[in-house]
Amino acid sequence: MKIEGKTKIIESSDIPNQVRIRTKDSLTANDAAIQADLPVAVDKTSQTIQVFYFLKENGIPVAYISRNDDTSFIAWHCKMLPLECVIRRRPYGSYIKRHPESGSSDIFNPPKTEFYHKYAVVVDGEKRSMMSEDKARELYLKDGKWMDGVYTDPLIEPYNDSWSLYPAKKPRNKMQPLMKISPIVNSNTLDYIKNSLMIPCFELLEKAWKKFDINLIDMKIEVGFRKDTKELVVSDVIDNDSWRIWPGGNPKNQLDKQSFREGEDLSEVQKKYKIVTEYTKEFK
Repeated sequence: MKIEGKTKIIESSDIPNQVRIRTKDSLTANDAAIQADLPVAVDKTSQTIQVFYFLKENGIPVAYISRNDDTSFIAWHCKMLPLECVIRRRPYGSYIKRHPESGSSDIFNPPKTEFYHKYAVVVDGEKRSMMSEDKARELYLKDGKWMDGVYTDPLIEPYNDSWSLYPAKKPRNKMQPLMKISPIVNSNTLDYIKNSLMIPCFELLEKAWKKFDINLIDMKIEVGFRKDTKELVVSDVIDNDSWRIWPGGNPKNQLDKQSFREGEDLSEVQKKYKIVTEYTKEFK
């Protein structure tokens, strides 16, 4: 088995039910419309290993098992759910686009949880369809811009009998459902993801960052069922691509991937990744 994505490669391990996850020297943004080769694989791997170890030590079930080498680690093989699980302490990014009445100084207490589908929705007249982001990128991303009618990472509003998908970056009062789909998981499983994985994960990392006077603004995780035990665990990676972190609560001091999205010099972006690696080494 070998699955290659934008920023990592998943390979078979010699041990049953385990995989090797290898990080690439690559950064992407805006659904991979922006991409750059940058030597960040060692830092991103270290960050993920340190974060997962910290979470595991604090009782969060994770897929991570052990480091393999400088740019890879071993994890339990999981059946991933096609969800991005987002936790927010403050409104920022797409949330403010949906709720322009919000400001980044607002506080969500408890943290706000949101789900986004990892497949894109394509609207062609009355026709609605879903496809992988890779396929959508191949068909509908032209010169770094998405064609009209393509909605990546649609926001999910879950109900017991069906889930509604909405544009992630349009004002909420103007939004109509793009389409409805059958639930990916039942309501009990969704509650478990929110209350036993997302919020505890966020609060632990928020506390770890506060020791350095750094605010965790929001973050995303992915989850999957272990193939051997069927346990639902935090999977994939958690690194500097996964969150917004603001020293002193000031967005101008951001240390996360947002600076790459905004076009900061790549040498400065790389420095920030190295700084974050040193911080995560101190997570306790």
